[in-house]
Amino acid sequence: MKNLKRTLPFVRPYAWVAFFMLVTSFLPAAAELLVPYALRTVIDDGITAGNMAVILRGSGLMMAAALVGAISTLAQGYCRAQISQGLAYDLREKLFAQIQAFSFANLDQLQTGQLMTRLSSDVDMLRLFFSAGIALLLRALIMLVGSVVLMVRIDWQLTLVMAVLLPLASLVIWFILRLVQPLFTIVQQKLGALNTIVQENLAGVQVVKAFVRERYEIGRFAKFNHDYRDENIHVGRLMAIALPALTILTNLGIVAVLWFGGQDAITGRLTVGELVAFNNYLMIGMAPLLLLSNILNMVSRAESSSERIWEILDIEPAIRVADDPHTAAELQGHIRFQDVAFHYNGGSSDTLNGTGRTGGEDVLRNLSFTIEPGQRVALLGATGSGKSSLVNLIPRFYDAHHGSIEIDGVAVRDWDPEALRSRIGMVLQEATIFSGTIRDNIAYGRLGASLDDVVSAAKAAQAHDFIMRLPDGYESAVEERGANLSGGQKQRLAIARALLIAPDILIFDDSTSAVDVETEYEIQQAIDERLQDTTTLIVAQRISSVLNADQIFVLNRGQIAAHGTHHELLESSPIYQEIYHSQMGNRQLES
Repeated sequence: MKNLKRTLPFVRPYAWVAFFMLVTSFLPAAAELLVPYALRTVIDDGITAGNMAVILRGSGLMMAAALVGAISTLAQGYCRAQISQGLAYDLREKLFAQIQAFSFANLDQLQTGQLMTRLSSDVDMLRLFFSAGIALLLRALIMLVGSVVLMVRIDWQLTLVMAVLLPLASLVIWFILRLVQPLFTIVQQKLGALNTIVQENLAGVQVVKAFVRERYEIGRFAKFNHDYRDENIHVGRLMAIALPALTILTNLGIVAVLWFGGQDAITGRLTVGELVAFNNYLMIGMAPLLLLSNILNMVSRAESSSERIWEILDIEPAIRVADDPHTAAELQGHIRFQDVAFHYNGGSSDTLNGTGRTGGEDVLRNLSFTIEPGQRVALLGATGSGKSSLVNLIPRFYDAHHGSIEIDGVAVRDWDPEALRSRIGMVLQEATIFSGTIRDNIAYGRLGASLDDVVSAAKAAQAHDFIMRLPDGYESAVEERGANLSGGQKQRLAIARALLIAPDILIFDDSTSAVDVETEYEIQQAIDERLQDTTTLIVAQRISSVLNADQIFVLNRGQIAAHGTHHELLESSPIYQEIYHSQMGNRQLES
């Protein structure tokens, strides 16, 4: 239960509610334990003696016990809801905050479906345990201890029956717990794998449809669904052993009590009321053991889910903030790489799904260059040459594994990541659009921006015209992942979002690939007018995107194969010449 114990601090904010839950758990149990005592009095001092007053008092006491139990159970339900829902809320907040703190390096090693399972199913397992499981466990302990104490008071010799039953029942519970605990972890892992299949399918539904792979995807889902079902059935079969075994032990105890207690009642050593009360206490004491099959289920699932949750919470973010990080209200835009090398998954392993790679091959190596403030720099090269990897190092989405990267003379490792990224506008290869409105998406990096500023950024990104053609203009609804927008429209919204924050460094990672050449030219002209002093890096596939750059870096297999202006590279770089002629033919562009 070590992982469940680690979760207990999340209950501290609800300490008073937990205290009242303990009280309201004790009262119904105490009321139930009072009933056999009252029944014994009614039988021995009322019915046997023919005393109606005793019968009425005993009946009234039992009614009062039932009323106290009902009221306490109602209050307990309120306390359970407060604690369990509050704990689940806090755990989800903690998990989501942890995921937000992860760098790209962390997220590369985690499957989306597994993270979703931890945020939903695993948290819900803990909520169920702290709602019903804790209450059942408390009730079981109170009933068990209370019934044994009262049985000893009635007849310690008959109580020896309980002394035999309890170790046997404990052995059954321990045996089943040892079997099912690891299996619950496997069940949750298979649920995570199933969620990953669903998430990937929904994200890539257009590819599935385009290649007519629906049947293949149905088969793939069926395999994982089959595995998940079979594992649950396996667990269910093992859990099914508990209840019959404990029921047999309980019935054996009842038979033993009636056999030995009946002889004592005949000889007069026990009264009939005492025998009835003792038998009731035996059933009250054994009832929690019968409930333990359910409690066992909840505890095992909660422990497995807690372990999976702490797997995420225990991960150290790969990007660590310096003890005294550097901050600045503005950046000059000076960028310097010195002997930089980088590879993905830097020797770490994936503890969640075993897919981590060790010591990956360098995708960037021996990079040394300087970009002056306000310069426009283009990165050109074949697919896989390292262009996107390079620009991802500037806002410190990843850490370089060798060499140094400086922004305005300060190593990126010494910058406060939030302060650095807040002054860098980045338009990624895949334009991410959130559900909401057009205005919300453009203002995502600057919440509360005025409509005039939003419109101005949209005009610069050549998005204003198509926005105004939408039914509600800037207040038009955007569907999930921008499903009601074209690729070019999403890219222009992403560009507007970056321009709105007026960044000091602007990075375009092949972010105009879905717009035509004329629109791209108009966007570049608007950016030149709007952000004249901004350092701009452009990752591009089209040669027309880089013609007017102050510097062009040609990357080949993670290294800078050549750099210079367009005209210089046409004279000196065979790679650049090949790219230029493959796209432009023999046409000569005006400088």
